[in-house]
Amino acid sequence: MIFWSVILFGGSISLTGISLLFPFDLPLFAKSFHLLNATGLPQAIGLGELPIQLAPQEEMQLAQAWHAILAFVLMAIVFAHIYIGSVGMEGAYDAMGTGEVDEAWAEQHHSIWLEEYKAAEREGDGRGAPTAAE
Repeated sequence: MIFWSVILFGGSISLTGISLLFPFDLPLFAKSFHLLNATGLPQAIGLGELPIQLAPQEEMQLAQAWHAILAFVLMAIVFAHIYIGSVGMEGAYDAMGTGEVDEAWAEQHHSIWLEEYKAAEREGDGRGAPTAAE
């Protein structure tokens, strides 16, 4: 989820940033509104026809609003990811600090790795625990 949030929201933030840099050359919202009007979605939800003739100042206002909203949403997602990956999940902080976890935590979060580890221990072939590269 974090990957696709960064890809989609980050891409949209980048596009609106470029649009803000070149408001006369890259009118994103008039084109987007034209496509939305063609689908009939705005009319279906009661917005009517969206304007397709926008002045550069209007384009910039919409780009700034979209840019800011998505930036705050992406920041909230990243902060939630950091929280859940550190103190929000029992055992995660200790796993990052020491590199060691108990078997129940490993089973819940990395079951494939745990199966490989147990198989290597049973075989006793001297390989030891599987590494991240295996």
